[in-house]
Amino acid sequence: MAERWLESHPQTLWRRHSDSVNSALLERWLPAGLGSVLKTDLFDEAVSAGLYETLAVHAERVVGIDASSAIVAAARSRHPGLVACKADVLALPFADDEFDAVVSNSTLDHFDSRDEIVRALRELHRVLRPGGTLVLTLDNPLHPVLAVTKALPRRALNRAWARVGRASSRAGLLPYYVGSTLGIRRLRRLLPELGFAVVDTAAVVHVPRVLAVLVAKQLERRAQARWHARFLRALTSFEQLSDWPTRFLTGHFVAVRAVKLESSEDRRSAG
Repeated sequence: MAERWLESHPQTLWRRHSDSVNSALLERWLPAGLGSVLKTDLFDEAVSAGLYETLAVHAERVVGIDASSAIVAAARSRHPGLVACKADVLALPFADDEFDAVVSNSTLDHFDSRDEIVRALRELHRVLRPGGTLVLTLDNPLHPVLAVTKALPRRALNRAWARVGRASSRAGLLPYYVGSTLGIRRLRRLLPELGFAVVDTAAVVHVPRVLAVLVAKQLERRAQARWHARFLRALTSFEQLSDWPTRFLTGHFVAVRAVKLESSEDRRSAG
């Protein structure tokens, strides 16, 4: 379905906001002076500026993978400095301890089961060096809209997404695959079991997404650039909700910063 999005010339206004929110998170959480960083999904870089420039500031080498050949080719075309390849996050074609940081930006929430999420996290742990940083975002299961979506029969819902794929792409809404996900509490318990220490948690993208995407599409078609800037400032103001006690209800995504523990003794301490 991602290929359909590439064909539909997606709007850029919403993507600018989404990229800015995710880039701000990376600016806060990624260390400087990294040797290499892996990004597990290249959709952002294929359809917009994405996170490549932010990652390139922090690391000498930026590697990205995606399951779609079309997405890989589009991302490589936009960002010649990006080392992009087709690969499955469940079986990464990289050596143990190869990366100083891994950024998994809403990748692992497209699997059918939580077991597959765990398998992917084990694989990310394998390729991350001891002491390296994992930045992970997933669909927030507590967000009211997402909670309703996740409660629906997944196979039927995904068949519906496939049927309306082209129409929803024209409207600016991505017909993405609806998969399993994990909330903050589950991640706080699970990641130490897999050899990570959780350092930070957050919730991001607090603006009502569907409404914002549709308004952005209309503004991009009909409004002047100054209105684009005002609209983006309005969207950004919603991110102040990330400091509220209700942030894990209003945020579309949960985010975790974790560090790979260096020994089994460290794992026991983290647990």
